[in-house]
Amino acid sequence: MGQPARGEGVRDDDAPAEHTHSEHTHSGHAVTPSPDDRSRDKQLGELADRIVRVARRIEAHRFQDSLITPVSPLEALFLRYVDDHPGASPGVLARDLMVRSSNASAGLRSLERKGLVTRSADRDDARVTRLFVTDDARRGTARVRVEWAHLLNELLPPSANVAEALHVLELLDDAPAERDS
Repeated sequence: MGQPARGEGVRDDDAPAEHTHSEHTHSGHAVTPSPDDRSRDKQLGELADRIVRVARRIEAHRFQDSLITPVSPLEALFLRYVDDHPGASPGVLARDLMVRSSNASAGLRSLERKGLVTRSADRDDARVTRLFVTDDARRGTARVRVEWAHLLNELLPPSANVAEALHVLELLDDAPAERDS
């Protein structure tokens, strides 16, 4: 049996925190975390676990709309990135998403074959390739979001504060990525 995949692991509410009190610093000095900090650490660990589990439920959803082109989770990540960064190069995409360039190339080729991404030469340097999503990709993304909205609407009570949950997820998504050295 191998190691858990990155970001996955066995959940153990009694497991010690992954850091010691000396890792908490304020103005360069080690400080002992308050009980509230330990509670926050536990809550953040639980939040990460819940995000992973909910993401798996969403990814497992079988789309009802036959006009949605199926893509892998990695391809969906690439589509989102190219849509958010029109004209990005494959190398920048790979770096920013922390994937191997060979995996990025394979995923982008698949998206091209599906008609969801196009490549074009840079106007100033023909050696550089620029990536763009297609209109089909934009229409497909809109259809996916409609289905996801229906799915989540069925799962959540009307009293759920969706705006606050979205705000927390936006903060996490917009935070600088941790990079391995």
